[in-house]
Amino acid sequence: MKSIDHDGDRVIAELCPLCGQPCGEPFVRNECSWVRCGCGLIYKTTEPAAAGARSGYGEAYFETYRRRRRHRIAKARTQILDALEHGPAGPLLDVGCSLGYALEAARSLGLDACGVDLSEHAVAACRALGLSARVGSLEALPFADRSFSIVVMKHVLEHTPAPRRALAEVSRVLRPHGVVFMAVPNADYFKAVRSPQTSRFFRGEGGSAHYVYYTVATLGRLLEEEQLRVAAVHPCLVHRHAGGLRWARDVATLRARKVARAIAQQAGLRKEFWMVAVRGR
Repeated sequence: MKSIDHDGDRVIAELCPLCGQPCGEPFVRNECSWVRCGCGLIYKTTEPAAAGARSGYGEAYFETYRRRRRHRIAKARTQILDALEHGPAGPLLDVGCSLGYALEAARSLGLDACGVDLSEHAVAACRALGLSARVGSLEALPFADRSFSIVVMKHVLEHTPAPRRALAEVSRVLRPHGVVFMAVPNADYFKAVRSPQTSRFFRGEGGSAHYVYYTVATLGRLLEEEQLRVAAVHPCLVHRHAGGLRWARDVATLRARKVARAIAQQAGLRKEFWMVAVRGR
């Protein structure tokens, strides 16, 4: 049971989820309190006590996710291909599967895939499309040890105040040399850095639903300490598992894509970043 502070807010964290030090410098204070630790991690320390009673993941939450479905599936397909460059093909788990974009992308690549989501609505929507999905949480995945070769986590890890516990579960269900593809909001995004008090990262849905914001450096450190070796950041690859036309396009655009992504990251133009990590034995 989380404690309540003198303002009546629920205390989420008293120690940094990355380095374990006491809470760092105050960073943003609105409906929630956020700090920036000396290690670079930005995390929530308190939230309104009523926030814990909000479900937040019913049908209304997913309404915007119904748009541009084909685009979302195509993007997920690219991300899965990125993962396949660093590990073996095999069963795939999509954590936070939403309405099944990554599951459909995996099916198009000939992979067995299953999703897990906190939302019963999301799981029912996936099943209505003939996709496999279960209700479950990131901190307690309802699967046996070493069940999957690939785990996809797109905008999921920021939703837990206990990322180490979550990554321990991911490692548990991954096979040796299995691969994790991860996408998270970018704490170095220039709008969040320039005006954090008014940034949507810390207000509205972002402020209420998210608990930790990562940079490439802080997420990389967390993964490495949890025995998940970082293999690629913002992958710019020639996909061996793609068809002939996709392979040709990847080859033709590789240099330009690498330059563009490096400039975007350096300038803080990326609102999210992608990372691929590999489990050891």
